[in-house]
Amino acid sequence: MAEFVNENIRKGSNVLDRIEESLFPGEIEIEGSGYQRRMFDKRIEKYLDEHFEEYIEEFNLVREIDLHIYEEKLEHCQEETEELKEFQKDVKDELKLFKARLDRIEKELQR
Repeated sequence: MAEFVNENIRKGSNVLDRIEESLFPGEIEIEGSGYQRRMFDKRIEKYLDEHFEEYIEEFNLVREIDLHIYEEKLEHCQEETEELKEFQKDVKDELKLFKARLDRIEKELQR
């Protein structure tokens, strides 16, 4: 019986240890940086807040506002492309008409 009680006490302390470890894990290593970060250490967040624009430029990140701008530019390009296609179609139709007229004129001249 004593062994059972001792085992439960050990398990209870392990649970408390696990809870403490999950709430206050001590230091977290950020891979490849050599930086040991405490759970509630706000230095990274503070650095990013102060150097947000530089961070975005350095890593070529795209913001949501940039996506909206790109979408508008894309829509504009698509509209312009459609207009160009319609223009080309109109020009081809006119060329056919001119060719038909030219053929008629050449036939008239050959008579």
